Amino acid sequence: LKSLQTYLRQIDEKRLTRCCEICLQGFENAGIEKKTYNRAAKELGISPTDMAAALDGLSGVFLACCKKQLSHSNFNMVARTLKLPESHTAIIYKFYSGNLEKIRTLLSKNSKRLAHYKNLNWRLELEMSRRSLHHDLKPSILLQLEMREGTRSRSELMQCDFSVMKEMCDQLELALKDVDSSHCRRMSNYVN
Repeated sequence: LKSLQTYLRQIDEKRLTRCCEICLQGFENAGIEKKTYNRAAKELGISPTDMAAALDGLSGVFLACCKKQLSHSNFNMVARTLKLPESHTAIIYKFYSGNLEKIRTLLSKNSKRLAHYKNLNWRLELEMSRRSLHHDLKPSILLQLEMREGTRSRSELMQCDFSVMKEMCDQLELALKDVDSSHCRRMSNYVN
């Protein structure tokens, strides 16, 4: 953000408007290509590294504001910490407020989605004995895990012995206990 602050203090409103436009194009295209940095830097008369730093900083500001859905007064408080001129703050807020829903939609569309649990089927297989060994019990558990990714479903088959299954159950119980901890709630609030 320091490079963003120094860069934004040096440019005029026209260049800042162009940087905001390029930043929003980066959200639409799920990233900004290097040749776009170079072309925009040449167009605005600055170095490509300064342009990259400015666009990264602007996109960080837009992302943080969209995540918190800042109002105008809260946005102004954030902008004061960046020590930007009022005209620059107004331009950035105009782009933020005018494209808030668009940015949120693009980010949710381009973000990676993890598979979600749908169903679990299991079967216990018990090997009672073999030709060479009689009365040798060997339990084995076959799991079919069904997961949903967006609109499609997929299924995974796994086989494990009793000790591995017991360890998985213990770890899941431990994870469920950790979800209730204050540290986990704090991290959840931070991420969401």
